[in-house]
Amino acid sequence: MELILPEHIIFERGAISKLPEFTEGAVLLVTSKGMLTRGPVDKIKTLLGEIKIFSDVEPEPSMETVEKVKALGADTIIGLGGGSVLDVAKYAAMELNAKKIMIPTTAGTGSEVTHDAVLKVEGKKKGIKNENLLPDVALVDPELTFTMPKKLAACTGIDALAHAVECSESKKSDETTKTLAKEAIDIIKINLKKAIEGDELAKEQMSYASLVAGKAFGNSGTTLAHALSYPLSNQGIPHGEAIAIVLPHAMDFNGTDPALSQEIKSIITETGLGNVEITGTAEELAEVVFPDKRHLDNNPKEVSKEDLINIFKKILE
Repeated sequence: MELILPEHIIFERGAISKLPEFTEGAVLLVTSKGMLTRGPVDKIKTLLGEIKIFSDVEPEPSMETVEKVKALGADTIIGLGGGSVLDVAKYAAMELNAKKIMIPTTAGTGSEVTHDAVLKVEGKKKGIKNENLLPDVALVDPELTFTMPKKLAACTGIDALAHAVECSESKKSDETTKTLAKEAIDIIKINLKKAIEGDELAKEQMSYASLVAGKAFGNSGTTLAHALSYPLSNQGIPHGEAIAIVLPHAMDFNGTDPALSQEIKSIITETGLGNVEITGTAEELAEVVFPDKRHLDNNPKEVSKEDLINIFKKILE
């Protein structure tokens, strides 16, 4: 397999300081409103001087948001935030043919090293894969994840875990991506609980695990669990929490190694995620998932609409 990765990947505390080495021309920083009051934005302004800032990225971003970013124009677009911010920044930069520099502030999505984006199209989440989405530079500074609240650390950590589990089973995986996925799983098993509790070294390890999982699933793709999560996210359930709900059922369906499956289920239980109300019938939820051939066709086991209905019946019990 040919691994498709950014030209520059830097993982270290303080990596954000290397930003001036990679920017060129007019710079646009894409971030969230919440990030404006935190240190990294001021740090970037100090490093780069006069830049434009777009800070209206919503948690489940839409193509309309991408269009707003594009209207500002730029030669270099910096994404600073979680997966939603990075996906908007990547897509807008692709459309503008601008340089892409991604700086994650959560430890979960791996978006800084993938050529994927998830955006709402006509109100529904859609996964988009395009090699032109690939960032030019990924600056992974684990210090930026240290301020994550407990629930965000849990949600993003479970997302990274799912990326690795799904990658290891996907039809497109090979020995390289399976090895990366195993490394990520092993790191997450040891560190997620401690990271949620606030341990900075564990948070640094989770940041690294997210990066490794991103390298893996960015090349192999994800499978059934991510497909199952989309109708839940459409209802406003955070992506990582949606994954926590559906991943155990996806593993049961796929016949994941029982020992690994039990470990993953125990990790999810420890996070406390998943105590949310899901609306809709099993049939309605399955109807949303079944057209998602990108995920379902990559699943190790064939998935029929009837299978999806049965899985959602179990989830709704």
